[in-house]
Amino acid sequence: MGNERFRAETALAPLKVFQRRTVDYVFDRLYGQDDPVRQFLVADEVGLGKTMVARGVIARMIEHLWDSTKRIDILYICSNQAIAAQNLNRLNVLGRRELALPTRMTLIPLQLRDQTGLDANKVNFISLTPGTTFDLRSATGVTQERALLCHLLRDLVSRPRGLHNLLQVTAGADGWNRAVDSLTLEGVDKRIIARFRRDVQADRDLFEELERVCDLFPRRRDAYPPEMTHPRNALVARLRAKLSHACVDALQPDLIIMDEFQRFRDLLHGDSDAAILARELFDYSGAEGHAARTLLLSATPYRMLTLAGDEPDEGDHYRDFLETLSFLYGREKGPDVAATLAHEMRAFRGLLHALPQSHASAVEARKTIEQRLRRVIARTERIASTIERDSMMSEPAITVSVAPADLAQASALSQVARTLDAPEIIEYWKSAPYLLNFMRHYSLKQLLAAQAQAPSATLCDAIRTARPTMLDRESIDAYAPLEPANGRMRAIMDDMFGQHLEQNLWIPAAMPYYGATPPGPPLTKALIFSSWSMVPDAVAALLSYEAERRMGVGESGRRYFDQHRLRPLQFRQDQGRLAGLRALLLIYPSPALAELADPLAVFAEQGAVSQDAMRDAIRDRLKPAMDVIQQTAGPEADTAGAEWAAPAVIDDALGKRSRAWLETPHGMRALASEDAFQDHVAELAGAVKTRTISASSADLPDLLVDVALGSPAVCALRALKRIAPELAWDDPRLLSAAADVAWSFRTLFNQHDAVALLRRNADDRYWHRVLTYCADHNLQAVLDEYAHYLVDAEGLGARPAAERAIGVARAMASALAVRPSQIDVDDVHVDDGALTIGKFQMRGRFAMRLADYKDEDGAVARLGGVRDAFNSPFRPFVLATTSVGQEGLDFHPYCYRVYHWNLPGNPVDLEQREGRVHRFKGHAVRLNLAERQAAVVRACGQVPDDPWRLMFEQARSEATVDTDLIPYWIYEGSVRVERRVPLLPFSREVTRLAWLKRSLTVYRLAFGQPRQDDLLDYLQTLAGDGMDSNLLVDLQIRLEPESFDRSA
Repeated sequence: MGNERFRAETALAPLKVFQRRTVDYVFDRLYGQDDPVRQFLVADEVGLGKTMVARGVIARMIEHLWDSTKRIDILYICSNQAIAAQNLNRLNVLGRRELALPTRMTLIPLQLRDQTGLDANKVNFISLTPGTTFDLRSATGVTQERALLCHLLRDLVSRPRGLHNLLQVTAGADGWNRAVDSLTLEGVDKRIIARFRRDVQADRDLFEELERVCDLFPRRRDAYPPEMTHPRNALVARLRAKLSHACVDALQPDLIIMDEFQRFRDLLHGDSDAAILARELFDYSGAEGHAARTLLLSATPYRMLTLAGDEPDEGDHYRDFLETLSFLYGREKGPDVAATLAHEMRAFRGLLHALPQSHASAVEARKTIEQRLRRVIARTERIASTIERDSMMSEPAITVSVAPADLAQASALSQVARTLDAPEIIEYWKSAPYLLNFMRHYSLKQLLAAQAQAPSATLCDAIRTARPTMLDRESIDAYAPLEPANGRMRAIMDDMFGQHLEQNLWIPAAMPYYGATPPGPPLTKALIFSSWSMVPDAVAALLSYEAERRMGVGESGRRYFDQHRLRPLQFRQDQGRLAGLRALLLIYPSPALAELADPLAVFAEQGAVSQDAMRDAIRDRLKPAMDVIQQTAGPEADTAGAEWAAPAVIDDALGKRSRAWLETPHGMRALASEDAFQDHVAELAGAVKTRTISASSADLPDLLVDVALGSPAVCALRALKRIAPELAWDDPRLLSAAADVAWSFRTLFNQHDAVALLRRNADDRYWHRVLTYCADHNLQAVLDEYAHYLVDAEGLGARPAAERAIGVARAMASALAVRPSQIDVDDVHVDDGALTIGKFQMRGRFAMRLADYKDEDGAVARLGGVRDAFNSPFRPFVLATTSVGQEGLDFHPYCYRVYHWNLPGNPVDLEQREGRVHRFKGHAVRLNLAERQAAVVRACGQVPDDPWRLMFEQARSEATVDTDLIPYWIYEGSVRVERRVPLLPFSREVTRLAWLKRSLTVYRLAFGQPRQDDLLDYLQTLAGDGMDSNLLVDLQIRLEPESFDRSA
């Protein structure tokens, strides 16, 4: 971008109205004239796009400081790499490669040395993760840190050899010497070196201790007594802390963004080394007089609700609230403001307890509190934007039954637990089946393992009795039906398989371009939250197994544990013959077919038509292509026909540039390096050159229709062109991006369950079954919708067209390429009086656990890859997790259904869970949009670049409020976000759920109060006694930013 003056407007353009309002308000509070603050909290309700607000604040800050600051540094601090990976693109307003430093503060000098240096850039965007950046707990740190200390201090001490020996700590001699010898200070920021040395010498006590300890280590030994190691370790810890503080100068932060900061709230308060270091960052002031500003992001900045039974270590709402407020107002004013606010909140509480008579006074007290809080906090909520004030939530009934098999499990497991003197298992039994297979790291399993070598006769009998209630490897291998053996598991299987979700390889398009609409609610994915770690494993293994069984894998003759993998879509040589030429139809992106025969064009002209009518319309549109074939093919053409080359021949005859793309090493050849694939591409290029193709094949018109509607490459080309309309159809970058997507579809269609599904009751050639399956299941509409979502999700809206297309294609390809996970299953049995705990693996593909995992090849696949696949139309269709929050991660694009396998203890946690799927352009929103606005696409008479953008813009123009919450977050129709709670009848969870739902309606009134459950009970009583709910709404503390005049 060079260093031309930065303008914020481009970066602000994608923001919605309420987000832009928040940006302007925050910027004014941080940089305005009216008593600005240095810290500000954006606490928008979960799912409303706080990251986009941060993007806007970054853009306005850069524009503001551009002329007055030599170098602008933005620090982005978040809790883990999954959140960083999701958000960095969205925040990086300059499009410059960000500098990610997921490292220790003390290693920043070495990390920066490998970059071009921060001073070389006008703006630096640096990402840190507190778990390591601020981690000063391990006293002696890592070898590289100590090697750096050795180089920094060796010229200062009188005994350099002693320094070398003491800093070795417990490292091996060779490794330590290598670490010191390979490190130099060349390129390390001189300011860090100077400040560190100055600080060490200025601290007389520290410097004297350094000299003293150096004297203790004149020569290296294999082991040292405690009277030497204790002072050594304490000294190294103090030196590391000094170096950390010196590194703050190198960062020179102008804006610090702390995302989901409640995860490391201890950095804001307290006196730990980490907190002191973090405060030095927050308090940083540069030589030019610019003070660092800190922007905190969190939907739950403090524990929103503390109940009497909560664990003490879970935090106290009241204390958290006042401490956060004190931090926001700054060290000078904070304590006084917090004390004043505590007094005002107590008075407000008294007025709430005196309702309804005190209503007018309570409203005035609320306004005073709001005014004080708004100076440092802004929060937008979505609930007021729905007609019923229910945030588009529904709670369909779900039937949970207890079967004899479930009771047999309980009885057998209970006998084992009693024999082992293990804790009561009833709560576990309610949550998961086959507990002896899936329980790991639980006390029952640990007790079992401890007695495995010499089990008692009673224990052996108990295990033999329990054996029929465990998973049986032989039955699984034969794809025998499995008893769910648990009420909740049975209920979710009924939900999933009752709609035949497993017969789909992707979630159907919200707006199909042709074909009949299936009966029943639209298919969607499922997000499952559980309190127990064995539940996600059980859900992933059992649902995936059942899906495979119902897809016909067993009927195809395959055994579950077969190692041999079918891969029908291969490019190989078979006795000197190229065996995959027809499969090229799936991965060659024909620009002519994409442009001439677009089903969206037919939909725009005629509306939704039957599949037969769509095929007829496409056949008509392909007449120019067939004419070209007639003219091109000579009478001597091979009558067997090279129909697999027809799309490429048509492209060449119509003057497309795809032939050059076929021939260049950077074109189609770049998909794979295997010789056989290269030979296939060469054969295709040769067929195009000679145009040897038969025009007499009666099947050719139908085949071209199949390719136009069902080739993953052609469909991907159209989808990418819609989000990058500036590119020509035959732009080589667009062709390569589409081919990358198509190549990943090959991975999908080579999975054994997909092969079984497509070959079931069909004797067609497999490559052709793939084409017809894709055409039958509206692949074009699916990819168009997915591409529209990815532009936002990947932060590509403002990027150049080619970058946009490549970024979307890369995301599609990686989602398609996720491999099945391997789930460990314990196999407990008795052999000759000995207890054996063996293992076998089950696959997770239809359903997966949110975690890092090992795939079939033993490679580690990352949590982020699972999330990206779940956020695509493709599998997994079910995601199970134990985390109550997974704060900051999105799961909404293809999921409007949340299962609370176990209920959370707190209404705020209920909201947090559901907020994972109730987000920007979520699945429910898009389904309702298609239901209400498809006519806009049908009426436009021409092919819109992006039909989804057109529908969102139309819905926005009809909205009666100007916040943009409607239609992007809330758009009402027949689909709602679903809360599904599989409750066992008559269990205490039935009353627990009723309490949680009542609390959801009133807990905001208890905001900032001590002893919240007392107040909640009272407010619930008032609501139950018929008090007008609007009177209670008037008393909610609301912190939406005031509308701000940007022209002022």
